[in-house]
Amino acid sequence: MSQDNIFEALQVGLTQAKSVQTPGEVHGILTGMLCIDNEISGARAVEDVQSDTLDSALDALREMTLEGLFDPDLGFKPLLPDDEVELAQRVRALGRWCDGFLYGLSNSGQFELDRLSPEIREVVSDLTELSRVGLSDDEAQSETAEADYAELVEYVRVGVQMIFLELQPKREGPTSRESLH
Repeated sequence: MSQDNIFEALQVGLTQAKSVQTPGEVHGILTGMLCIDNEISGARAVEDVQSDTLDSALDALREMTLEGLFDPDLGFKPLLPDDEVELAQRVRALGRWCDGFLYGLSNSGQFELDRLSPEIREVVSDLTELSRVGLSDDEAQSETAEADYAELVEYVRVGVQMIFLELQPKREGPTSRESLH
């Protein structure tokens, strides 16, 4: 299942389940939880909501996320709306993704910020700021707005990968798709 298909399946599942969560927010929560415990079920990212469509999408999302996080070439990508979506919506989605990620990190009660390296504490602080990101109409019309957004997404992508690598022990052996099952 591709990232676009997972986004769409998650959106359908969340809508059918009458959830107020967005696909990006759910992915953020799941990613944060996986940084703490890479054995956690995808269904844990959505509380009190169940549907076959949603469960299937969450399982695929979990696998895709772990593949990206364990990828030695840093292949992780936050699940965000396509570039065709209005920039202000994408910026809000990025903020909700970051908010979800921080919630996922802290949800288990095992996350201890003071035990992290100074660089990772700074990334967590930056993600906290990004969770409140917004875009005014003037900013949306700026010539650099798209490039600024792409830079923020890249920062989140790399920052999350750094957090994961610091919190999770290195895997022994191959990190192929088969090893994730």
